[in-house]
Amino acid sequence: MVDYIVVGGGIGGTVAYLLLKSIGKKVLLFEKLDYLGGCAGTFRKDGIFYNVGASTLVGLDEKLPLDTLLKILKIDKNILPIKQIDPSIVVFVGDKKINRYKDFDLSFEEINSNFPHKKNRELWNKILKTSNQNWSNLYNFLPFNPKSPKNIIHQLFKNYHYLLSNVKENLLTAESIIKPYLDRWDKDYVKFLNSQILMTTQCYWNEVNFSFACMGLTYTNLSNYYVFGGMSEFLNALVGNDENVKKKTKVIKISKESGVYKVHTNRGVFETKRVILNKTIWDFCDILDDSLKNDLCFKNRQKYSKIWSSATLYFAVKDDSNLLDKHHYQIVHDEENPYTGSYSFFVSVADDKDKINGYKSVTISTHCKIDRWENVENYQEQKEKLKEFILDKLYERVPVFRNLPKTDIMVGTPRTFKRYTERYKGTVGGIPLMRSYTMFNYPVGNLPIDGMFLVGDSIFPGQGYPGVVLGVFNILLQIERDFHEVFYRYI
Repeated sequence: MVDYIVVGGGIGGTVAYLLLKSIGKKVLLFEKLDYLGGCAGTFRKDGIFYNVGASTLVGLDEKLPLDTLLKILKIDKNILPIKQIDPSIVVFVGDKKINRYKDFDLSFEEINSNFPHKKNRELWNKILKTSNQNWSNLYNFLPFNPKSPKNIIHQLFKNYHYLLSNVKENLLTAESIIKPYLDRWDKDYVKFLNSQILMTTQCYWNEVNFSFACMGLTYTNLSNYYVFGGMSEFLNALVGNDENVKKKTKVIKISKESGVYKVHTNRGVFETKRVILNKTIWDFCDILDDSLKNDLCFKNRQKYSKIWSSATLYFAVKDDSNLLDKHHYQIVHDEENPYTGSYSFFVSVADDKDKINGYKSVTISTHCKIDRWENVENYQEQKEKLKEFILDKLYERVPVFRNLPKTDIMVGTPRTFKRYTERYKGTVGGIPLMRSYTMFNYPVGNLPIDGMFLVGDSIFPGQGYPGVVLGVFNILLQIERDFHEVFYRYI
């Protein structure tokens, strides 16, 4: 019997496994697919790797979550298969092209030259200040459990100065704070802001508080990295050849007898004292034995019902002259994509060093409303129309794509993500950071089942690598005293 079994090798599950192992716990990790990373992983087709979704890596700056993780694991950042990229994204809006540089002043000049407003500098200084305050206060709210009145009172007293100095930023929407800085209405500017906010918070500016929006608007000012070989290689570098990380191992059911969890898999039954599920708040109940089930998943589906999936295009291009010399592009278009309900899409291009037979992979992903693909007739025909819509917009803004030789184009929909990830309705990107979902109403990984916990992108704070890793820190700080001592040694 082991101390823990981790179910799911996404970011949260893999990080939880590594941290528990680092403090001497006996741990097993089960992942049903043949790669780690989940929605932020990498699969292969005809020898070419494709990132499952948008492939940005941030959080390695000093004292940010990935930096802290590497310090705890005693891993040198310099051995990782990564390279820093700048600009991190090239954004196309209307007839404008905006490079999102790491340097704040360079980044601001790009924005201001495309969207000149009298109070732009004042606005972006406020955005940066608010974001920096959030990052510097990152660990002060840990451990955080809004289900515990004692914890809430403790956090209020512990963080009263931060909370008092950021009342408006945390309570008001991004829209309500940003609008007064705009001396005129500029629809392209609003689209630019919303595309950046949606990409990082899964919300638009009228849904998310200004504080969270600021972190999304300035994440390009953090160090951004490209991962050689695809996003899964980052986790593979951390895990190494660990025999207790068992891929292609599907968990069928979890039961409990005499205080011991039995994890039933396609490779046998394993016993453990505790279970960590890298599942979502909407579907973790699906693998529980009837004796463990309750109505929490159903309640979460009702309470946190605003969710996104993704639509994706996967193909490779032959780019001998390296005409696509940036790794990330964002295309913002005027009309709504009728097949997704979104107004932008994200393009990830592999590095020249990752070419296979002269071809490098491209992943295009966009937020997608799930109901657009539920009970749809002529499914294959709709996929073809989705592909045509996105390619038309891509060729319009980045014409070089049109003439480059391409492999066959694979199309993914919410149905695709449901089939491969088994996430509820094919959800992707985590829980939206809407005001009604956040702060003391945010779902956390403390389950009402003794010895069972959740990690991943649907629990606090759950956005991208930094958020998911922070969520793992939060859970382990509450359940493992040994980790508590290690964590505070490095922050």
